[in-house]
Amino acid sequence: MDKKEIEKILGMDLFKELNLEAVEPEVKQTILDDAGYVVTRGIWIKITESLSDEKQNELSEILKNDPENGEAIANFIKKEIPNYEDLAKEVVANYKSILLAK
Repeated sequence: MDKKEIEKILGMDLFKELNLEAVEPEVKQTILDDAGYVVTRGIWIKITESLSDEKQNELSEILKNDPENGEAIANFIKKEIPNYEDLAKEVVANYKSILLAK
């Protein structure tokens, strides 16, 4: 998927595209929570796949020793995966395109 297509998909309103605009707010929130979980897992998978075994071990140590230190985790990811934002956008766009294909 190229950057233009990713940006197009990211700009789409899934609730509108899937005709779910009238769904109760609580149901929408549940859908968003579930989607967030799936996307987050997908991003973590891509992150770990992008790292060497040595760097995976370093990240594992950070997560093990100080799992609440979001700044340290973010700094590590930004340092080791310079295209992190593109990686995350691609995961979100892929997930949205799967939902739109159904």
